[in-house]
Amino acid sequence: MDLTAYVSEAEQFVSCLTAEFYRHGAGLKEDLEFSGIYEKHAGLFAPDSVAWLLTDRSLPERRILAEFAAFGWVDSELREITDRIGTEEARATVEWDRQSLPWRQAGIAIADEPDRARRHELERRTADVTAQLNPQRSERLGRSHRLAIGLGFADYIAMCEQLGQLDLAALNRDMQMLLRKTGKRYQAALAQRFGAAEIPLSDATTADWAYLRRGHEFDAIFPKERLVPALTQTMAGLGVDLENQPNLKLDVEERPLKSPRAFCAPVHVPGEVWLVIRPRGGHDDYNSILHEAGHAEHFAHTRADAHFAFRYLGDNSITEGYAFLFANLTRNRDWLRDVLGSGEVEGYLALADLAELYMLRRYAAKLAYEMELQRALDPAPLSQRYAQALGDALRLRVPPENFLFDVDDAFYCARYLRAWVVEVQLRTRLEREFGRRWYASAQAGEYLRSLWSLGQQFAAEEMALRLGYEGLEVDALLSELTAES
Repeated sequence: MDLTAYVSEAEQFVSCLTAEFYRHGAGLKEDLEFSGIYEKHAGLFAPDSVAWLLTDRSLPERRILAEFAAFGWVDSELREITDRIGTEEARATVEWDRQSLPWRQAGIAIADEPDRARRHELERRTADVTAQLNPQRSERLGRSHRLAIGLGFADYIAMCEQLGQLDLAALNRDMQMLLRKTGKRYQAALAQRFGAAEIPLSDATTADWAYLRRGHEFDAIFPKERLVPALTQTMAGLGVDLENQPNLKLDVEERPLKSPRAFCAPVHVPGEVWLVIRPRGGHDDYNSILHEAGHAEHFAHTRADAHFAFRYLGDNSITEGYAFLFANLTRNRDWLRDVLGSGEVEGYLALADLAELYMLRRYAAKLAYEMELQRALDPAPLSQRYAQALGDALRLRVPPENFLFDVDDAFYCARYLRAWVVEVQLRTRLEREFGRRWYASAQAGEYLRSLWSLGQQFAAEEMALRLGYEGLEVDALLSELTAES
């Protein structure tokens, strides 16, 4: 089999798939149509192609290609049900205020609803709609398990660990430690936030958190009209002219079906990278656009002559680490003053720090739950287990109906958790060499571009070594989470 030809077609396939994802998420088309793309490139995931690539995983690029082929075959086998679920999610609506609210917009409506009774009712109705697709999600999950075994792996977890170079058990142990060591601080901060809003924690749900996290009282700090200029100014400080990057395209047009959250679509790396934005204002919108800009600049600066495996594939903990780095600027007191002109930010920073801890605890709990889910022969009984596991970590009531919707393929939650560690290590290095205002340093920009140019050639552990650490040191993350303000 010709490896060069395989890699060339693989790049065409990924580009077409990402372009379809962009058009669907940008609201340019309603239906998600991956099936035709998989059919056109079916040879990439033919059993003999997959077996051939699985045989030799001696080099990093060969291992990454084997991971691509194996998971691509699984995705190919699941493409029809995946398309069906995606399309039905896009079409799903929640009946609210005598109107049909798009299901994908319901989360925004919940976060914007000041009346607690109405908020809970909208959360319940949204969960009911979520549950309608759970039989299909369950079918998809079960089929993915059987497909992993069909490739010769003991189970789906073994496939993810061996091909993705993940030690999920070790990561889970670290995350359980994180949950233990941050519990008191999280509980105190959560109680303070809910107490100030006169919402009893004993009856609080994730809908209440969504509303409080939205931080309406801080909207003046994060106006809608400043969102794109703030991003442009930030990148300019690093020596990146966002408005004149020919390979990075901003999509800011308003469309009814457009995703409410910003996202990045690297259609051709590094030649065509889309940063899709639907400005709303508020700190979460700023956090989202900066997060996705971290992805976009990473892909836009990746070396064009790098191997396909390192430009498009590899350990996504790396690109998520860059995304977290920029998103965390919304927790940087100096950035808030320099870029947004905000001086009185104590109340907001308390909320932002709590939101960060909430997300880390949520993903730590998700990892343990998903390991249990992926071992289950029948996922149906785990809806209550999901609600309990996340509820215990978050100290809030969690809709059990989300037990299958709130799951990404291939333990992507582990990539996020590893990325949080990478981000702390990278930010510490930047602050040590360029100061807390590293975002305004052209030298810091040069350093980041040197890292971005590597694409995802290195896994998170290797990146940590390049940053001067002995490996992924969870203690660095824990120290930050438990440090006194």
